[in-house]
Amino acid sequence: MLDLSRLNPPQRLAVTVEEGPALVLAGAGSGKTRVIAHRIAWLVEQGADPGEILAVTFTNKAAVEMKDRVKGLSKAAGAGCHIATFHGFGLWFLRQEHLAAGLPKWFSICDAGDQASLLKRSLRDVQMDSRRFDVRRLLAVISRRKNEAAGAPRRKVKGSAGSGAAGSVPGSVPDDDYEVIATEILPRYEQALRAQRSLDFDDLLVRPVALLSGDRAMRKKYQEQFRHVLVDEYQDTNRIQLELLEILCTSRTRSPDWSGRSLCAVGDDDQAIYGWRGADVRNIRQFERSFPGAQVIRLEQNYRSTARILDCANGVIARSADRRPKRLWTEADPGDPVRLVALPDEQEEARFVAGEVARGLAEGRAPSDFAVLYRLNAQSQPLEEALREVGIPHKVRGGPAFFDRAEVRDVVGWLKACAFPEDDVSLSRIVDVPPRGIGDVAMERLGNWASGNRMAISAALKLADQVPDIPRGAPEKMGQFADQLDRFRSRFGAGRIAEPARAMFEDLDLRGWFRKTVASPEAGTRKAESVDALLRSLEWHERRDPRSTLGSFLHRLALDSRDEEPEDADGVTLMTLHSAKGLEFPVVFLIGVEEDLLPVSGIQGEARDLEEERRLAYVGITRAREVLWVTRASARTRRGRIEPRTPSRFLEDLPPGAHVRHDPASGESAAAASTRSAEVLQALRARMTGRR
Repeated sequence: MLDLSRLNPPQRLAVTVEEGPALVLAGAGSGKTRVIAHRIAWLVEQGADPGEILAVTFTNKAAVEMKDRVKGLSKAAGAGCHIATFHGFGLWFLRQEHLAAGLPKWFSICDAGDQASLLKRSLRDVQMDSRRFDVRRLLAVISRRKNEAAGAPRRKVKGSAGSGAAGSVPGSVPDDDYEVIATEILPRYEQALRAQRSLDFDDLLVRPVALLSGDRAMRKKYQEQFRHVLVDEYQDTNRIQLELLEILCTSRTRSPDWSGRSLCAVGDDDQAIYGWRGADVRNIRQFERSFPGAQVIRLEQNYRSTARILDCANGVIARSADRRPKRLWTEADPGDPVRLVALPDEQEEARFVAGEVARGLAEGRAPSDFAVLYRLNAQSQPLEEALREVGIPHKVRGGPAFFDRAEVRDVVGWLKACAFPEDDVSLSRIVDVPPRGIGDVAMERLGNWASGNRMAISAALKLADQVPDIPRGAPEKMGQFADQLDRFRSRFGAGRIAEPARAMFEDLDLRGWFRKTVASPEAGTRKAESVDALLRSLEWHERRDPRSTLGSFLHRLALDSRDEEPEDADGVTLMTLHSAKGLEFPVVFLIGVEEDLLPVSGIQGEARDLEEERRLAYVGITRAREVLWVTRASARTRRGRIEPRTPSRFLEDLPPGAHVRHDPASGESAAAASTRSAEVLQALRARMTGRR
């Protein structure tokens, strides 16, 4: 029997809610994952069929952790219920309904790089210089258009302030021009996807919503299949994800029938920090409007941080507008006060952090106990240099993603070309990797001829001698390349993916080629290691599912590459506040807490969202378990000029009893120095009184 005795009363209530919709407002560190896992196990214990349970998360890592927790509580629930990300569920659905969707059983998924290539090709088709447009910004407009077509209302999608993605730049291409060009190239972009039997990430949600909205029988089928739906990190949902949930959970009538059905959404509007990528905090704040009659349960007991850290977090977030009221508390000790430190500049700030980390290591802490959090990736450079100077191991998360590296995209391109013969983007990428003398002119003429004859480039390769004006010698090389691809493809099969891939990479000598592309032996080794990293992933996938195919591996990889990073060696973690969401560390340094950094100034012309910046500060504070340092610089160098800095407005919200100002020169806090001075003064007075 499931043991609920270790849950606190609100957690038990959230686990045992029976029918209807429920919103669990789970504050930072309040045990939301425990609640979701226990609820799944409890539903099965109460008689629910595991196959009727759908739990959706936002990262693959969270989905894996959820599955493991559920299996630990109930083997039946762990084996039978469906736990996936929103996009993972969309992929599963489209594979189930591929005929209705007009798709083959195995279709390729375009990642952001593939999408950019297709957009650039579409721009060239309309004789537009692709260099004139920011492709990421154009992708955001295309994404919004596709979501609108599926029924979601118009909503501006911003560039990523957190990752430095481009926004609207003053003096660059006006917003209206992006709208005009998107109208022209969207049909061409969609046609290119159809031609190579590919979907982009938007399609993984847009297509299921469109199919379910338009087919009453299909909608009823999946409503009956998934009678119990759970959603993790509900504050991060966007409009199309809300539509999917409404379709699965309700009949869209004023009084939906919840008999034997439930929806449990778990989230925290105080941690809604992804508005720049389309998440809509209104979804959680207006939950009862979407699902009338919903019960609201608050989880406010924190099991992560000390009381003083929580006091500071509560002080900052209490000023947030339109939030659902909640206040974190803990039974833990008050702990050390949060230490505020002002340093002269960014170099001194970095040296101070490195010095305190060194002190902690000398006292017995491990490097992995420490995390340094900052608003922008650019802030990591002085830290990396300072830690390197004193020999402290460190790792940077949230910077250039592993799957964005050119060599990794080359390796994945070869795998895609083998699994999906009609994937023209991948084939065009790897046709000359390693070089085989097939130039851009030859490929452009082959591509134009293939498009005119309505065939994939892979099929056109063997007919290259029919292409007018193709450079001499190109048809022979293209034919040899096509034959080589056929040989590689024939080696793969169900349950046979890692060894054929290893043999292919060795035949191509990809490691040797990567080493030749750079002058530095160290850089060459890093590039070559990407081959081994992908092979390890293939081997793991094959061991996990002996019937796996190259297509299933690439589908998983396409989803994983959006939010996962390979595990790095042990070291101090350097990361942006956005990357830190969901993590916790014994000791945290929150640096650069200044106006125009936290809160950040508008990124490349985007207006800043002060409410989301406040929530980011709250997220940063609540990552700390035992010790929290908050640092700022009095001046920073910007474009070669030293500029004075103003303390962040968020510092004014820290309660007096929960923080102290630390003097780095004396090595003690201002409050401690004041106390020591008072004690010395009292002792001197006593001595003088005794002399009298």
